[in-house]
Order: sequence, then C-alpha cells, then structure tokens
Amino acid sequence: MSVKVSVIVPVYNPGPFLERCVDSVLRQSLPETEYETIFVDDGSTDGSPAHLDALAATHANIRVIHEENSGWPGKPRNVGIAAALGEYVFFLDDDDALGPQALERLYDFAMRNGSDVVIGKTTGHGRWVPARLFARTRDRVTVWDDAVIESLTPHKLFRRAFLAEHGLRFPEGRRRLEDHVFVLEAYFAASVISVLADPVCYHFYQRPDQEGASTGLTDPHDYYGYVREVLGIIEAHTEPGPRRDLLLQRHARIQLLNRLHGPRFLGHPTGYKAALFAEIRSVVEEHIPSTVDELLGPLNRIQMALVRADRLDLLVELARWEARLTGVAVLETTGRPGSGPLDLVIEAGLAVDGRPLGLERRGERFLLKLPAEITAIVSDDARAIATPVTGGATVLARRHGDAAELTIPGRVERRIAERQGLCTIVDSVEATIDPGTFTSGSAAPQATWAVVVRMGIVGVTREVHVAQLEVTADHGVVLRRGPPARARRLTSRARHLGLVAVMTVSRHMDDRLRRRLWHVAARIVRRLDR
Repeated sequence: MSVKVSVIVPVYNPGPFLERCVDSVLRQSLPETEYETIFVDDGSTDGSPAHLDALAATHANIRVIHEENSGWPGKPRNVGIAAALGEYVFFLDDDDALGPQALERLYDFAMRNGSDVVIGKTTGHGRWVPARLFARTRDRVTVWDDAVIESLTPHKLFRRAFLAEHGLRFPEGRRRLEDHVFVLEAYFAASVISVLADPVCYHFYQRPDQEGASTGLTDPHDYYGYVREVLGIIEAHTEPGPRRDLLLQRHARIQLLNRLHGPRFLGHPTGYKAALFAEIRSVVEEHIPSTVDELLGPLNRIQMALVRADRLDLLVELARWEARLTGVAVLETTGRPGSGPLDLVIEAGLAVDGRPLGLERRGERFLLKLPAEITAIVSDDARAIATPVTGGATVLARRHGDAAELTIPGRVERRIAERQGLCTIVDSVEATIDPGTFTSGSAAPQATWAVVVRMGIVGVTREVHVAQLEVTADHGVVLRRGPPARARRLTSRARHLGLVAVMTVSRHMDDRLRRRLWHVAARIVRRLDR
C-alpha cells in the first residue's frame, strides 16, 4: 500500500521533549503501513541520534537520516522532503506533538478537497496561535483571507507533488523567517488551501528551558534583512493596493510594531532600542505605505505615527503607558456546580493605574486618551476608535499541567460605556461551560482548568484568570471563584452577591509597580462595596 503522509521532523538536541513528539507519531489512528515518519538529525549531541536509531530498528515506518549540523531547521526539512514517499508531507517540530487523529483526518480532508495545503487546528501550550483561523472548517480559503496570513509556521500538510512542481524548498543556513518564506510562496502558488478546524491536529509547546532557536536578542540589522526578504515576496506577487496592504499589515504588526511594545521594549539596553528603532523605521520607509496604517488597530496606528515622525523618545513613553495597562473582569455564574452546564456572565475591560481605560469624546468620535506629549504629536485619526466597536473577549479553559487551551463557547457584546466618570470599552460576555461537550464535543476528562478571559482592546491583549474549574471523575464540574494560586485575588462584600473582582498584572513588571497597582485595585474593590 502506498504511503499517504510523510511526517518530517528536524531534530536538534530536543532532550526529554523528544518523547512527546515520538509518542504522538506512534499513536496515530492512520495504519502504520499508510504513513511514515522521517527524523532528520541535524548533528545532535544529546543522545537523540542513538535513541532514534533504536526506534527505527523496531518500527518499519520510522526512518532516521543523520546530517552534519546546519544550524537551522531549513536544511533538515529539505532533506526530509527529498526522502519522503508520501502523497503529502507534514512538518512536525521535535518538541511538539500531533493529535492522535491528525494524519488520518488531514489526509482524508485534503483528498476530498484536492488541497495543495491544509492548515489543521493548532492549540498552543504557552504559545500564541491564531485561534480565529480555526473558528470553523473551510474547504477553500486564500492568502487574501486575513486569518490565513496570520499562520506562517510550517506545521501544515502539503501535497508533495505540489512542492515539486513549484520547486518549493526552505531557505537553508542559520537564518530567521525561513518558514515565512516557504509558507508564503506555497500560499501564493496553491490552487486549494483548506482549513480543518476539528479535531486538534497540532500541539504547539513553549519550551521551559527557553533554548529554542528563535529565543534571545537578535541583531536588528540581520533580522530585518530577513524581514525585507519576506516583504519582497509579497511585493513580487501583488500590485500596490488593498490586497498588498492586507498582507503587509500582518508583518507591520508582528515583525515591526510588536517589537516596540511595553515591558519587552523597555527592558532593552538604550543602544539596542536605538538600533532596533532605526531598522524598523528603515523598513517602514522602504516597504510599508501609509495606506497600511488604516488597517491597524489604534495602538499600532499610534506606534506607526511615532515611527514615521522619527520619535523614539515618545515610543518609549508610549511603551511605559502600555505597561501600566491591566485587565479587569467581574464574574457571575448561574447553575449548580456538578449538576450540568454553568453559565458565566462576565464584564471585562482594561484599566490604567486602576482606572478604566479612558476615551475622549469629540463629537461623534471617541479618541484614545494618551499622555499629553504623545497626543500633541499624533493625529486624531490615529487615536480614533472605530464605532460601533467590534471584536470582544474570549473565554478560555487552560488545563493545569500542560497549558492546553480550549475556547468556551459564548456570546460577547462590546460597547462604549461610562465607568468612574470615564468613557471606556467594556466587553459583556455570556459563556457556557458544559462538561459534556466543551472539549471539542466530547466529555471533559478529569482535570483542573483555569478559566481565563482574554481581551484584545485597542491593540492591547490582556488576560484575567477568573476561576478554576475542577472536572470530576463522573464528568461533573466544580467552579472555584478566583484565579489560580499563582495569581492574587481581591474580593469584597460583593462576593456575597456572587461577584468576584479579579486583576492580573503583567509578570514583566517590577515588584514596586506591581504592589502599587494592587493597592489601586484594592481601592476599586472597596468602591464596589459602597
């Protein structure tokens, strides 16, 4: 029988994390005769090569290829493509894992749609994933889908003949964004791109040892050389206009402006900040037209205005203001724990130094309130909040132990309301926890879950842990109000009304600022008692 899928795994010193990768490929529902796993060892020195050789000796569908160290995953992935026998190839990292039905479901879905590329549902374990992309299964999408362009990692299913036809290979050598180059070229060349939103196909893990290839400070000149290469691919495949702008705004947000945010930016040495800013400004001048700015959220528009104005000093001030933003949520529940579904009613928003994030009303427009020196530089258009306001918070269940995340279904209304004498953005969320269905339509296993509200407002994302959920052996649920033990909880007499006020503070803040914000939060809670 022919091989349906070849799983290609570049391996370099994964240590104990290799086991979950190996275990996930051995537990696939697809018969062993119908798939193969090719481990390409990139000169590992940690004992992984011998372990993989022993594994291949006992499993006919596992192959191991040993290479001299190349310094990056591009070459071993290319070696795997050349050796693959499958109709499709799938790229798996050595410290991540496949869902047990991943290969079977991805292959069947691809064959039904004649797909060149299939993006399978990914869940993050301490890693960000584009959850909006997996809101529903879609047989056909394109690179112009704004959710598709958010996913540029290579952990997808690709038709091998399609890769050969277009000569698609990863750039090799020690370099950044090699996966963006490969995936973007594949998106532009593909006739059919599909999205499989269920079941979970890929588990994307954050390594606790922080020794992944992409960690640490990067040289701005080198890194933005690679960014220019990626932007050049977009420009080569598009004409100036709305379509090109849609793709450019993704990189403007993530590869450029994201580097100028809050505590991370503030923590850099002064010289590094200046070098980083100079490279970002250069890329903006060369590749990002002003029409892209209109597609950005308010905070990113303000950052872009300061970049274009060559005001590094005010970007630092903006980052300080952003670092003071925290998430605040109030939780109410209905239903009896352990007896069936629980309805959660949550109001959530952002606060600055304990006060709601303020908006300035000017006629029919609402403008984001900022420090005066920034307001004096940026235009009203940059500070404007689109009305009616769109988007809204998401309620997540995050499992203790492995940080697996699931979205709790519900409804959300985002509106502009008055709080403490300020106009502010408020999310009203109604979500339901059903232990019989909330884990992808099946009964939840016995576990402890953190209930988390994730809100993205004006381009700032914050999370608030509002409760812990205990799933019992008989699939009942026990909801314990408040955040996990690692976060502090503030309560008041409002607790007797079934309300809990919770504030979480960025782990990047220093202790003095953290204590100050908690004192401010305590005052807010006391006001609730009046």
